[in-house]
Amino acid sequence: EVIAKAAILTHDLPTFELFETLRLEHGSYVRLEGHLARVEASAGYFGFCPAVALRDAARRALEDHARAAEPGARERVRVCITTEGATTVESSLLPEASDAPRGVVLASSPVKRQNRFLHHKTTHRAIYERHRAEHPNAFDVLLWNEEEELTEFTIGNLVVEIDGERCTPPRDCGLLAGVFRHELLQSGEIQERVIRREDLAHVTRMWLVNSVREWVEVTLASTAA
Repeated sequence: EVIAKAAILTHDLPTFELFETLRLEHGSYVRLEGHLARVEASAGYFGFCPAVALRDAARRALEDHARAAEPGARERVRVCITTEGATTVESSLLPEASDAPRGVVLASSPVKRQNRFLHHKTTHRAIYERHRAEHPNAFDVLLWNEEEELTEFTIGNLVVEIDGERCTPPRDCGLLAGVFRHELLQSGEIQERVIRREDLAHVTRMWLVNSVREWVEVTLASTAA
């Protein structure tokens, strides 16, 4: 860990902000503490100082937004935090979820599991944007690493059902540890397991999961329809 953090100081980094996307319902945020903990952890990793102050700045901005929101509003809320602790909040109404599975496609090329920006939620999303641009008609794109291990979607974590168990790839495959994913692991609802591209032939169901949408069932196609 010390070596990894020291490497940050010796390599040029792009300009970026940390951000979190939350669901606001009836004046309260779903999994607020989990999102704030992730902000603090990433701030510490990248050397944004002090990390606790950035977490508190994000909390204040979100609380201010919640107080100003329409009563009973159900919103998708995004908070961005700079290295100095300045915050911006954007929101949009969250539509009702559809029960119909959404179509996803497999990425055309691998990601590098050691890319640090895969492990933190930042506005430096070039790798995700490139894969989405290659499949503009798909609901989302399923990523995989150089060892042909599945990792995540561009907007959420992967859960698959294999042999009657619901599984998600481990973080060291090269993915963001989602807040909802963490909750599902803690409850025992899903288990970590390396899932390779070849294992897709044995998958009986598949979901994109994140803290805003929670469970979104998806189906894999060879090309986007």
